[in-house]
Amino acid sequence: MERLDHSTRHPYFSGEAENKGRVFQQYSGLQINADSLVLSNSAHTIGEHHVAVPFAALQVSDVSAIELGVHHADSGAEGDLPPYVKRQIDDELRRRISRIANTGEVVLIVGDSTAGKTRAAFEALTECYAGDRVFSPFDGPDLVTALPSLLETERTCVLWLDNLERYIGPDGLTPPVLGLLRRSRVPVISTMRAEQYRRFVPSPTQFTSSREDERTDLGRRILEQISPLVLPRLWNHEEIQRARQVEDTRIAGAVAFSTHYGIAEYLAAGPRLYQEWILSWGPGANPRGAALVAAAVDCVRAGVTNSVTRDLLERMHEKYLARVGGAMLRPETIEEAFEWATCLRFGVTSLLMPAERSGRFRVFDYIADEFMRSNASQEIPHSSWREVLSFAKEENSTYLVGLAASRHGATEIAEEAWRESAHRGSGKALVRLGNLYLSTERETEAVEAWEKAAEAGEISAYSRLGAWHQERGDVEKAIDLFRKGAASDDVWSIYKLAEALEAAEEGERWWIRLLELEGTSEARHNLGYFYFVSGREKLALENYQKAAEEGNVPSMNNYGTMLAENSPGEAEKWFRRAYQEGSPQAAANLAKIHNERGQADEAERLLEEAIEKGYVQATVRLGWLHKEQGRKEKAKEVWSKGAEAGVDRSIYNLAMLYEDEGETDRAVQLYRQIADNSDEAAENLAFLLVKSGNFAEAERNLSRIKESVDPQSCCALGSVYYDKGERELAEAWYVAALESGHGHAGCWLGGMASQDGRFEDAARFYRASFNSGHTHAAARMSDMLIDLGQGKEAAHWLRLSRGYSPVRSKRSVPSRKRRGKKK
Repeated sequence: MERLDHSTRHPYFSGEAENKGRVFQQYSGLQINADSLVLSNSAHTIGEHHVAVPFAALQVSDVSAIELGVHHADSGAEGDLPPYVKRQIDDELRRRISRIANTGEVVLIVGDSTAGKTRAAFEALTECYAGDRVFSPFDGPDLVTALPSLLETERTCVLWLDNLERYIGPDGLTPPVLGLLRRSRVPVISTMRAEQYRRFVPSPTQFTSSREDERTDLGRRILEQISPLVLPRLWNHEEIQRARQVEDTRIAGAVAFSTHYGIAEYLAAGPRLYQEWILSWGPGANPRGAALVAAAVDCVRAGVTNSVTRDLLERMHEKYLARVGGAMLRPETIEEAFEWATCLRFGVTSLLMPAERSGRFRVFDYIADEFMRSNASQEIPHSSWREVLSFAKEENSTYLVGLAASRHGATEIAEEAWRESAHRGSGKALVRLGNLYLSTERETEAVEAWEKAAEAGEISAYSRLGAWHQERGDVEKAIDLFRKGAASDDVWSIYKLAEALEAAEEGERWWIRLLELEGTSEARHNLGYFYFVSGREKLALENYQKAAEEGNVPSMNNYGTMLAENSPGEAEKWFRRAYQEGSPQAAANLAKIHNERGQADEAERLLEEAIEKGYVQATVRLGWLHKEQGRKEKAKEVWSKGAEAGVDRSIYNLAMLYEDEGETDRAVQLYRQIADNSDEAAENLAFLLVKSGNFAEAERNLSRIKESVDPQSCCALGSVYYDKGERELAEAWYVAALESGHGHAGCWLGGMASQDGRFEDAARFYRASFNSGHTHAAARMSDMLIDLGQGKEAAHWLRLSRGYSPVRSKRSVPSRKRRGKKK
């Protein structure tokens, strides 16, 4: 793409992009795909599937709730909504909305479909911004197209993003766009269905790798910057009491069912529509119409979130009808089926809602969400996948179908969908193809796909390529690739680069950059961790404290840990805050405090709670607590649980316990599991192997950790090898002990060298031993010199020994120090 020339001081480049390209906002870092964007004063359209819509802000006092997305109410005349009943979030909602024009915050209400999110937001909007304007874009590209006008308007204009997920995407709302809105103090009011929110921000127990999906990754990064207000589906007691005081028959009818449904949900008739659909499959009902709705639901599940054609539903529905009996149900005609599915219910909506484009439909949101939440959700038929994929090819939306197919395990469909999208020039589809190839052990194809994506300008490909090289040990190549992605502010590349650099000075710059881009407490926590591992504790404390105050639970734990020695009371406060947030690590930290106070029972309870919540590292401390209380079998049981979960320290402690009990074979088996990760385990394993005569394996373990083995242990190993006749290995370990400061080893080395006739080496070893404080080495030197006929020199060393006369005794294996820890 050629460089765009701009001759004005307008904050955006003006110009058009043919085919594929990107436009960057000067100085802000904003990057927008240009194939679906107009950034000029003309009304030209760039791309085939999006028509630029003029910026059309409306006076808040003139706009209706229905225009902004509020559902019609049950039995009400068109446009006639029931009186509004105050919700539990209203006070906090109004407080936030009142200040967003000054702070640049984003107000987000999250709740189930038809929980009343849009209505609550609308009422707050009209109260707080009655004299201002509001702009509701159609979708993400429409939002980006309108950005110049929105940012330049002199009057306050609220950006209304109902169903926020519709705007998130590489061509729509991204973290840089959100940052631009925040810095420009554009008030943003948004809503999102809980089902969609969970897809973008899964719970820790659901977490796999949300970064594998670009749109999901964008959504997660955006939502992590926003503290949502959650509006429950079911109304609480106070809300229901307020509703009972409203003189409206529709609200009175909804209150009667408030045990099962939220009042707003009931008023929107979602449950009744869903129930009608479920009950319409039988003979004499509307099985063909129900099958059409089922087909529309599966279109959503298969990644087609916009409207679909009647022809597609007709082709798909036969499979669903056949599932329940087909012709035996005496189904209605296709015309009757469509009439039933599209007719209005309760003056509100329909199962299949007509779309703006003639002959196209979409299923009512509540029905699709409820079906996916229910246990009734079934596998999407292969024939439906084929039909949806053919439709998506015509619509140029195969990328989303690929994502859905991947989530449902339809790998063949996902690959075909992404191949089609990649053929049309999608770099992100190439990245996804690479991920798929890697998961199916086609590494060469995966790397080729990522390299093609990088060549096509898909920045996220660099992080995938870098991770691949990093896993194969080529760290320098990985860092080089991460740098390329980081240079374009790809946050995942920045994260991987900073992580790969570890404590290197360059890492600080990238952790800071990540914090600037994301602005999250998680990013600040990572910066704090960098300072901690690089030894800059003051900066680590500062960042942990800020992140903890922002609600980051890991920072609460780390901040408390750093405070524990000098400010135990303050540390406990932060551990308790983290514990109240459900952190199992905090439970383990509090257990340590209680144990030090002598409150063993409370410590045991907290550690058991931490383990139950999944923090298996707590098995280490709980096992020690049992052992200290004399409950060896209980300690063994707890450490065994930790060993099954792969906790190295529990495996080590369990091995020591078995070794003490004489079960050497079991101890060796456990030490072997962690010898590559633990020098202590490798050292203990080597002792047991030497005792059993397995010198080869012992040497393999010890040669790797020679520098870290305890000097006394080195000397002991030398003695073991000497007694076994392995003189060369014995001398190697004696040398290691002597070089580590264990002077007594010099005596053994001197004796061995003297026996071999290597008198100069013997004298060197004796001198080294004597210089380290072992005076008996002088006596041995004297004995050797006498044998060599060097009486004068022998007398000198005898005087140095102060008359010490060595006693020769049978060599035995010295005991070793074993290091069991309560980490």
